[in-house]
Amino acid sequence: MPKERKYHEPLGVGFDTALTAIANAEKPTTLYAKPFLKWVGGKRSVLPELVKRMPPDYKKYNEPFLGGGALYFEVQPKRAYLSDINFHLIITFNAVRDDVDRLIRNLKIHEGKHSKEYYAKARKRLFTEKDPTKIAGLFIYLNKTCFNGLYRVNKSGQFNVPMGDYKNPLIVDEDNLYNCSQLLQGAEVAQHDFLQMKPTKGDFFYLDPPYHESYSQYDSNGFGDEGHKRLALFAREIDKKGGYFMVSNSDTPFVRELYKGYTIEVIRASRTVSCKAHQRGKENELIIRNYANKQGE
Repeated sequence: MPKERKYHEPLGVGFDTALTAIANAEKPTTLYAKPFLKWVGGKRSVLPELVKRMPPDYKKYNEPFLGGGALYFEVQPKRAYLSDINFHLIITFNAVRDDVDRLIRNLKIHEGKHSKEYYAKARKRLFTEKDPTKIAGLFIYLNKTCFNGLYRVNKSGQFNVPMGDYKNPLIVDEDNLYNCSQLLQGAEVAQHDFLQMKPTKGDFFYLDPPYHESYSQYDSNGFGDEGHKRLALFAREIDKKGGYFMVSNSDTPFVRELYKGYTIEVIRASRTVSCKAHQRGKENELIIRNYANKQGE
């Protein structure tokens, strides 16, 4: 069963909820979930900075560079559209939402057979397996056991990361998977490029692309400067249609120029997953918005 936690001012829960529950002399609870995948550029370390800069009110939450989904699992919006270009990632999110029991059974099989030889076979099988839930099981297994938690593909689109040196990798986190499954019930999850999304008035978009001048896992062709230029134009389209956007990106002159005229703030971010171990640590990154709110300023 999903694991619950006592209310202690979690970032994604408003004070109105807490005050109502206190008035009713009850102990309110909310589901606690964290990303079920390790992901380059994951946002767990900067969640407080992101959440306090969310717009105070919006119609629908949209995240077209889904990755691990840390912000989504924290704010727990009622309506959401989650997408990414990564086929295996989207297959996995849908399996967690729709078939979590079978997925967990499948992960336990991988956990019991884990070895260097089994990892190599699983890596090849990821691209031949047809069953969506089994694909998801392979994807999570490889993510939890590969070197530095990377998703990297070659020009043929095949996963090519070697196994990491972990004594006891946590492959099956049942409570978290059940909680993630429950929180995904209200979300639509799809695979496509961000430009296929249609901004509408009042919607919120969190845009967390592969960072400028950093390792890109967007797809086998990378993202690059042109991708960032397209994204900046997309952000301006959101603004034009009356929506809200918040962008996370590297603090570079190129990025600052792309978003000139919008609110640009610098934060310090920890990097615990990287393609190179020596690159993990703290660095500056930007949060860019087309709106201001009292809570975040």
